[in-house]
Amino acid sequence: MKELADGSQVSSRGFYFLLDWNDRNNKQVMSNLYGIMRLHELSKHQYTYLMKYAMAEELKSLEK
Repeated sequence: MKELADGSQVSSRGFYFLLDWNDRNNKQVMSNLYGIMRLHELSKHQYTYLMKYAMAEELKSLEK
């Protein structure tokens, strides 16, 4: 488990998925949305939104 800024625990699997996804887009989405560069600095609400966004983008790329 990984801990976020608000003390919430999230799965390592999801955290590493987002870590990889953020690296591929140079952290632009996270930076533009929240002004944050590190996943550990997100709240659970922010993390959840970013996960949904990243998964939707990942699914779009698979449909090409």
